Amino acid sequence: MGIGKRIVKKSALVILPLTLLSFAVNWEAENLRFLRIFGNPVFVPVSIVIGGLLGLANINGLIWSLERLLGSSRANAKLVFVSMFRLLILFAVIIALTALKLINFLGLLTGMLVVFLVLIREAVHQAERQ
Repeated sequence: MGIGKRIVKKSALVILPLTLLSFAVNWEAENLRFLRIFGNPVFVPVSIVIGGLLGLANINGLIWSLERLLGSSRANAKLVFVSMFRLLILFAVIIALTALKLINFLGLLTGMLVVFLVLIREAVHQAERQ
Protein backbone atom coordinates (compact mmCIF):
# COMPACT_ATOMS: atom_id res chain seq x y z
CA MET A 1 0.00 0.00 0.00
CA GLY A 2 1.37 3.41 -0.98
CA ILE A 3 1.98 6.17 1.51
CA GLY A 4 -0.95 8.18 0.12
CA LYS A 5 -3.41 5.39 0.78
CA ARG A 6 -2.01 4.81 4.27
CA ILE A 7 -2.41 8.50 5.07
CA VAL A 8 -6.02 8.48 3.82
CA LYS A 9 -6.87 5.34 5.77
CA LYS A 10 -5.26 6.44 9.04
CA SER A 11 -6.65 9.97 8.77
CA ALA A 12 -10.15 8.58 8.27
CA LEU A 13 -9.68 6.40 11.37
CA VAL A 14 -9.06 9.56 13.40
CA ILE A 15 -11.35 12.08 11.67
CA LEU A 16 -14.53 9.98 11.70
CA PRO A 17 -14.54 9.25 15.47
CA LEU A 18 -13.52 12.86 16.15
CA THR A 19 -16.45 14.06 14.05
CA LEU A 20 -18.87 11.71 15.81
CA LEU A 21 -17.53 12.90 19.17
CA SER A 22 -18.04 16.53 18.14
CA PHE A 23 -21.71 15.78 17.39
CA ALA A 24 -22.13 14.90 21.07
CA VAL A 25 -20.95 18.33 22.26
CA ASN A 26 -23.57 20.97 22.94
CA TRP A 27 -21.98 23.81 20.98
CA GLU A 28 -24.69 26.24 22.10
CA ALA A 29 -23.71 25.89 25.78
CA GLU A 30 -22.92 29.10 27.64
CA ASN A 31 -19.34 28.09 28.47
CA LEU A 32 -18.60 27.48 24.76
CA ARG A 33 -19.82 30.90 23.55
CA PHE A 34 -16.24 32.01 22.89
CA LEU A 35 -16.15 29.59 19.94
CA ARG A 36 -18.35 31.99 17.96
CA ILE A 37 -15.24 33.97 17.01
CA PHE A 38 -14.24 31.01 14.79
CA GLY A 39 -17.61 30.84 13.06
CA ASN A 40 -20.89 29.13 13.81
CA PRO A 41 -20.10 26.38 16.36
CA VAL A 42 -22.87 24.20 14.93
CA PHE A 43 -20.69 23.64 11.87
CA VAL A 44 -17.73 22.20 13.84
CA PRO A 45 -18.42 18.54 12.93
CA VAL A 46 -18.86 19.34 9.25
CA SER A 47 -15.80 21.60 9.32
CA ILE A 48 -13.65 18.79 10.73
CA VAL A 49 -14.63 16.59 7.79
CA ILE A 50 -14.11 19.41 5.28
CA GLY A 51 -10.70 20.23 6.79
CA GLY A 52 -9.70 16.59 6.59
CA LEU A 53 -10.87 16.32 2.99
CA LEU A 54 -8.99 19.49 2.01
CA GLY A 55 -5.85 18.22 3.74
CA LEU A 56 -6.12 14.84 2.04
CA ALA A 57 -6.77 16.44 -1.34
CA ASN A 58 -3.70 18.62 -0.88
CA ILE A 59 -1.50 15.65 0.11
CA ASN A 60 -2.78 13.56 -2.80
CA GLY A 61 -2.15 16.48 -5.17
CA LEU A 62 1.39 16.76 -3.85
CA ILE A 63 2.00 13.03 -4.28
CA TRP A 64 0.54 13.11 -7.79
CA SER A 65 2.64 16.08 -8.87
CA LEU A 66 5.84 14.60 -7.43
CA GLU A 67 5.28 11.24 -9.12
CA ARG A 68 4.44 12.80 -12.49
CA LEU A 69 6.96 15.62 -12.63
CA LEU A 70 10.14 14.41 -10.95
CA GLY A 71 11.22 12.34 -13.91
CA SER A 72 10.72 15.11 -16.46
CA SER A 73 13.03 17.89 -17.51
CA ARG A 74 12.33 21.33 -16.05
CA ALA A 75 10.66 19.59 -13.11
CA ASN A 76 11.43 22.46 -10.69
CA ALA A 77 9.46 25.06 -12.65
CA LYS A 78 6.57 22.66 -13.15
CA LEU A 79 6.52 21.69 -9.46
CA VAL A 80 6.44 25.33 -8.41
CA PHE A 81 3.57 26.05 -10.81
CA VAL A 82 1.55 23.00 -9.74
CA SER A 83 2.17 23.76 -6.04
CA MET A 84 1.08 27.38 -6.42
CA PHE A 85 -2.01 26.31 -8.37
CA ARG A 86 -2.89 23.75 -5.68
CA LEU A 87 -2.48 26.43 -3.00
CA LEU A 88 -4.68 28.82 -4.99
CA ILE A 89 -7.43 26.19 -5.25
CA LEU A 90 -7.15 25.43 -1.52
CA PHE A 91 -7.47 29.12 -0.59
CA ALA A 92 -10.33 29.63 -3.05
CA VAL A 93 -12.31 26.77 -1.49
CA ILE A 94 -11.68 28.02 2.05
CA ILE A 95 -12.63 31.60 1.12
CA ALA A 96 -15.80 30.42 -0.67
CA LEU A 97 -16.87 28.32 2.32
CA THR A 98 -16.12 31.22 4.64
CA ALA A 99 -18.11 33.67 2.51
CA LEU A 100 -21.06 31.27 2.57
CA LYS A 101 -20.61 30.90 6.36
CA LEU A 102 -20.57 27.10 6.07
CA ILE A 103 -17.48 26.36 8.14
CA ASN A 104 -16.00 26.87 11.55
CA PHE A 105 -12.27 27.65 11.42
CA LEU A 106 -11.53 25.66 14.56
CA GLY A 107 -13.09 22.55 13.01
CA LEU A 108 -11.37 23.18 9.68
CA LEU A 109 -7.98 23.51 11.36
CA THR A 110 -8.66 20.40 13.44
CA GLY A 111 -9.32 18.33 10.33
CA MET A 112 -6.23 19.65 8.57
CA LEU A 113 -4.12 19.14 11.70
CA VAL A 114 -5.15 15.48 11.89
CA VAL A 115 -4.02 14.91 8.31
CA PHE A 116 -0.75 16.76 8.96
CA LEU A 117 0.01 14.72 12.09
CA VAL A 118 -0.77 11.46 10.29
CA LEU A 119 1.53 12.58 7.46
CA ILE A 120 4.36 13.28 9.91
CA ARG A 121 3.81 9.92 11.63
CA GLU A 122 3.89 8.07 8.31
CA ALA A 123 7.03 9.91 7.24
CA VAL A 124 8.80 8.93 10.47
CA HIS A 125 7.73 5.30 10.06
CA GLN A 126 8.88 5.33 6.43
CA ALA A 127 12.26 6.75 7.47
CA GLU A 128 12.65 4.10 10.17
CA ARG A 129 11.94 1.30 7.66
CA GLN A 130 14.72 2.45 5.33
